[in-house]
Amino acid sequence: MSENIPIEVQMDIVRRLCVKSVAQCRTICKIWRSRIDSMHFTKRFGVRMNSAFSYILLCEHSYKGNAFYVDENFSLTPVESNISFSGLTPLGWSHGVCGFSFGPIVRHFMCLLWNPTVHKSVGAYIPYYTLGQEYEKRLLGFGVRPHNLDPIILKIAFPFDPKEPWSVELFTLSSRVWRSLGNEYLLPHTFRIKKASQANIGRHIYWCGYEKFVGNDASSYKSYVIVSFDMLSFRFQILNISDHLLHQLPLPFYVTSIGDDLVVSGDIQGDEHCVFCIWVLSIHGGTITSFTILLTIPSPIAVKLIGFHDNIDPIIEVPSQEGFSASLFLYRMSTGGFQSLGIEGDAGSFFIRPFNQSIVLQSHADMTKYCEELVYRGLVDTKLNLGCH
Repeated sequence: MSENIPIEVQMDIVRRLCVKSVAQCRTICKIWRSRIDSMHFTKRFGVRMNSAFSYILLCEHSYKGNAFYVDENFSLTPVESNISFSGLTPLGWSHGVCGFSFGPIVRHFMCLLWNPTVHKSVGAYIPYYTLGQEYEKRLLGFGVRPHNLDPIILKIAFPFDPKEPWSVELFTLSSRVWRSLGNEYLLPHTFRIKKASQANIGRHIYWCGYEKFVGNDASSYKSYVIVSFDMLSFRFQILNISDHLLHQLPLPFYVTSIGDDLVVSGDIQGDEHCVFCIWVLSIHGGTITSFTILLTIPSPIAVKLIGFHDNIDPIIEVPSQEGFSASLFLYRMSTGGFQSLGIEGDAGSFFIRPFNQSIVLQSHADMTKYCEELVYRGLVDTKLNLGCH
């Protein structure tokens, strides 16, 4: 490209190209590579919908992990990747990047970030400073900050002693280091978060949460709430659910999203059957401003919402009678009927999200692992190997 054209104009032209062409442009010269690898360029490139595929699907079949692109007719195309998806638990999908947790024990515990569009994956070991932390209750959160497309990872730990405060470590990919959040950013120690699901909407991550109480008779009970984390201010917040809504919700519930709205779903267990419910919640300024029942269906067994087709029809995981395997069904809101999608896998392993493309992780070497030195030294006696197909 002519040297007479300002570099800003050159980059404005490059950002309009497809992902493959942008990757080729990185090899032209050092100046272009430096500009393309900047967060400013990544942000300007943005997030784009894919014309060929509507969703990305992760699941296990006979305990073997799989990743597929899914078109509008729900035909599956395997994703080419050099990582093994076995043992990876999806946390969330944001701006073209999927976050996974890997490893049940401390010396192997890490978060893996994967962008299938640029064929890159980056891992960060979870920090542990004492042997006792191996036994704490913990969960990971993942999101991409919308103002600069910088991925973040949260390690949220709850001591077994309910009188002790939370411990939260935060990792940003731009800094490549972990830092502790002060107590002023956290919730009171009586609150807990369910790690069964999380939802990414804008600058927030949402979970199902609860506060534990002890009654006069020494018995404990839970009051359910929605917990949010602001990826810009790094603060947690409680969204209290009104009694009118709380009495109608399945408890505990799963969270996902439909557009910019939060969705809570789950099964209410009756004497003879379950009632599967889906509620849509609008949230503004940290307050639930409206809620609508989208679906309520009696079911002989508990089912699970895993996504939406065209932001209308729920995609539901239905387990087999023995409970080890499951199939995906589409519930047609217009007809009130179920349609089998012909997709089967291990029960509880399905994760599906609308597929979009970005160049997040483009500047990182594939399979890079950060923060290895932060794992408690007495436990780092083997190296993590994600394996490959």
